Amino acid sequence: MRARTLVIAAVVVAVAGVLAYSLFWRTDGGEDLTAPAPKTTSARPTTPATPPTGIESDEPSASSPDAEEAARQGLTVVFTWYPATDATPNDAYGRAQRWLTTDLADRMNVDARTERGPSIQWAQWAQDQAKVIANVAIGCSGCPADTDTVIQRVATIKQTAVTETGTDTVKPDTTIWVTVVREGDRWLIDEIRY
Repeated sequence: MRARTLVIAAVVVAVAGVLAYSLFWRTDGGEDLTAPAPKTTSARPTTPATPPTGIESDEPSASSPDAEEAARQGLTVVFTWYPATDATPNDAYGRAQRWLTTDLADRMNVDARTERGPSIQWAQWAQDQAKVIANVAIGCSGCPADTDTVIQRVATIKQTAVTETGTDTVKPDTTIWVTVVREGDRWLIDEIRY
């Protein structure tokens, strides 16, 4: 039984070695075989391939960097809080209005205080004069295809509470879907879904 286990382990190691070699160290006389082939020209004109509509695509559109940057900036403001002066996290939406559609700003700019008062964590941050800083990463794994006027992305928000005495990472991270729309020459956040 032990010999059989050793043979299986040797086969697994050999397969892993072959895979690693073929993926990472393939060269032929110093020439990288994984490098793209040189461009060739054709006598007939070619048109760039466009993905079919309605199909999910990991290929961002040409305007997506501007839209993604608008989303990142807006979400950074939305998820950066000042508990010593903000009544609730919703106060951040007021500061982020320049990155939000009017519809979203109207929906989120509401008094969210409760009769019971703020959460224990919020009250502690307020007492400590903490600033909760957001770091936003925008991704596009499995996003619907972009259009000229709408993109949808996944955003991961990591927050850090900063006080005079140090920093604490806020756990867990927040992951949301964000829809960004073009209004005129600007990209604005239109929807945030948890």
